[in-house]
Amino acid sequence: MFVEKKLRVNAKKVSFVKSFPGRLKNWDETIGKTIKEIVNLDEGKPGLVIFSDASFFFVSSSEQEPALLLRSLLAAQTYLESHYQEAYKTLAQLIEEDKEMQRMARLENIMGAIENNLPQIPELKNALKQFLEKLPS
Repeated sequence: MFVEKKLRVNAKKVSFVKSFPGRLKNWDETIGKTIKEIVNLDEGKPGLVIFSDASFFFVSSSEQEPALLLRSLLAAQTYLESHYQEAYKTLAQLIEEDKEMQRMARLENIMGAIENNLPQIPELKNALKQFLEKLPS
């Protein structure tokens, strides 16, 4: 259940990131614009070129890198948030929802693994009890 929800939330987040307001899709759209900022990612590679009208261009050559685009948008938040406040609010909500679904999907996977293995490994029940008792309260 949560695994499917996680996949749907992630797809929604990726779709939103790819259609983020102000994003220019190709270099031709940048002609005549004035560069205001270049936002680098931690590898020192440019992530976004931000123009004076608050439009921006994702510098990666691949559309298959939504994680890089997301990181670039977060790195550029200081420059862009005042122009795209609602979009950043939505993005924050999607990120939080994605994290929560990831957490719940992990729980679901762990519980499923326990359920599936319990008939073959009866010692698992006692081992889990011992493990849980050792954990700090």
